Amino acid sequence: MTLKQIIAFTLTCAISTQTFGHSRWVLPSHFNLSAEQGEWIMVDITASNETFNVDKAMGADLVRIITPDGEPSRASSSYKGHRKSVVDYFLKGSGTYKITNNSEASFITYYTIDGDHKRLSANKTELVGKLPTQATAIKTTYRYARIESYVTLNAPSDNFKIQGKLLELLPVTHPSDIVEHEKVTFKFLFNGKAQKDVAVEITADGVRYRNNPQTLTLRSNEKGEITFTPSVAGRYLLVAEYQEDTPNSPLADQQMGSVFLTFEAQLN
Repeated sequence: MTLKQIIAFTLTCAISTQTFGHSRWVLPSHFNLSAEQGEWIMVDITASNETFNVDKAMGADLVRIITPDGEPSRASSSYKGHRKSVVDYFLKGSGTYKITNNSEASFITYYTIDGDHKRLSANKTELVGKLPTQATAIKTTYRYARIESYVTLNAPSDNFKIQGKLLELLPVTHPSDIVEHEKVTFKFLFNGKAQKDVAVEITADGVRYRNNPQTLTLRSNEKGEITFTPSVAGRYLLVAEYQEDTPNSPLADQQMGSVFLTFEAQLN
């Protein structure tokens, strides 16, 4: 890699990190399976700066599997290592399973002291006595991140229930039907309504072995939709974010939602 390529790669990574911070993901061992008697899958769970290269383990206690009939289920077993956690799960019945690792929504207050950026876990009403008197550039954010993926056993099914809470991704193209060189459409909702201008990055596996990460950058349209065409078969990470000011809220200055979705494009 030349010096010019290294600089370009570093700048691209810096921009991505500034926008989204550490990527978080759940990565199933399989996305589409066929088995009459059911089948096991394993799921890696981690946070990282490099797509699908494990870095910092996230706990697996909050992992939930939504079965094809809409019922929540837990992993069969789990293990937390230094760089990733792993769970396994037995897919029993046919249909699409949704895997999530979502924590609770939280309030974070950001502020600056002598040029240093700091943060604390508190809403606006809780800042008295916690915020240093010399703090400036104070802003409180209410935020929630969805970390999810879909796995289908035998035949796909609709497992896309919307909660109406901050940012959500609604697959228009079913995840089990994503194929290289064919158009894919996803829809974004914010507090239950179609949302324009959601910032989206989509990155294919193998970034470590490319001079250019080849991240696709998109914005949702007035219908809340993005459309893209996977150029190669393989695993992808989608990271989306949207925030808006909440001037009438006594608790936060803005609200922000994020989605981290892993999916697979199959061979055509």
